[in-house]
Amino acid sequence: MKNLMEKVLNQVTDQKAEADLMFASSKTLKMSAQKKAISTYNVSSTQILGIRVIKDGRVGLSYTESMDEESLNLLVKQALQNTETTEPNAHERILNLSGSLSDELSIPEEEVSIALKTEHALELEEGVKKLDPRVSSVPYNSYSEQDYLSHYLSSKGRFTTYQDKSYSITSSAVMDDKGKKSSFYDFQTAHVFKDLKFQKVIETALFHARNLLEEKSLPTGKYNVRFSEDSLESLMNCFSNFYSAKASIDQMNPWSNKLGEEVISKDLSIIDHPSFERSFRTSKFDSEGVERKLLSLIEDGVLKSFYHNSVTASHFKTQTTGHASRNAGGPLGVYGTDLLIKGKNVKPLPDKYLEVIQMDGLYSGANRVTGAFSVAIKGYVWERGERVGTFGNITLSGNLMELLKNVEVVGDKLLASTDESFFSVPLIFHGVSVAGI
Repeated sequence: MKNLMEKVLNQVTDQKAEADLMFASSKTLKMSAQKKAISTYNVSSTQILGIRVIKDGRVGLSYTESMDEESLNLLVKQALQNTETTEPNAHERILNLSGSLSDELSIPEEEVSIALKTEHALELEEGVKKLDPRVSSVPYNSYSEQDYLSHYLSSKGRFTTYQDKSYSITSSAVMDDKGKKSSFYDFQTAHVFKDLKFQKVIETALFHARNLLEEKSLPTGKYNVRFSEDSLESLMNCFSNFYSAKASIDQMNPWSNKLGEEVISKDLSIIDHPSFERSFRTSKFDSEGVERKLLSLIEDGVLKSFYHNSVTASHFKTQTTGHASRNAGGPLGVYGTDLLIKGKNVKPLPDKYLEVIQMDGLYSGANRVTGAFSVAIKGYVWERGERVGTFGNITLSGNLMELLKNVEVVGDKLLASTDESFFSVPLIFHGVSVAGI
């Protein structure tokens, strides 16, 4: 593939332009079940080669799914033509990097028969129903596996290879008990088949669905709130533009002019950690071939940095942080890796608080410019260290910037989200508005 990519780049340089190429291929198997039978069985493979051409300060993009000579010639021709229709951008260029980098995860494992995979896929539906007759359906259940490979090559000589294999399972439970309804789902990812915990995913989905059958509304008021790691991850991801230099350029970042200022509680530090040892998958380089390093976004409440690619770094006269993001068919953006929220000055848990385990409508109810959001929540009521009830049918409203100022650290251990890409010490947010009965 590298030889083919080099031939494509030679066509570009012959036109006195520079470029980079991204190639991505994947092979995927996915199964799901309904009524004790496999209802979905998909085996697919995809490949795509995308090019970013820069000529006379103008950028042109193009991509192809075919690798024959005619398609590759057309790929270059279209990209060059597209440069003629775009505005010049003095900040976008191919970085002067050369040499090769590799990030290939390959874990030896025994061959697993399709019969065993099918058996387990069926369990993700039937196993839930067997454990409780009140389960009316299991709408989300699936077994999937994916082999992924990507290459990056620039006209300056930078070449990278990324390779990964992952497995994923999902199960859920929709329950109906004399008209009372509830639902919950759980999932897991692994790099080898034997590490998949089918029974745990089934039991977790059922455990929470059972408890949510007993949900009750709460009086409208202000509460102490703790988000589960998955819920907190969703909330932080919803407002990831707070850390994006590109969002600053697009006037979509409320912290654009806050570098060096205190923006959240002094007890919190937020780190982007591409090589954290507990992460599901570490990351050695970004979509421009830049080696990644640990990035301190916020230290003791003070905003220290944004995510940068080469374009945003040039715009703000700084250095890229190695957070360029781009798929083979799209433009250059920025995106973080694994987020760590660390804390100090640990306080005891309050006598009473709400634990949010499920949020519905977060993105539709969020204003990413102001930080305000409103979301339907479900979860547990805790008093004096014991779970004493289940709540639902209520709405939580707030502003993430204000929440992060009015927060207490209530533990020193980093807890992981289910996908193992987000880690945080336990946090309690005070005075959160909840609309109920």
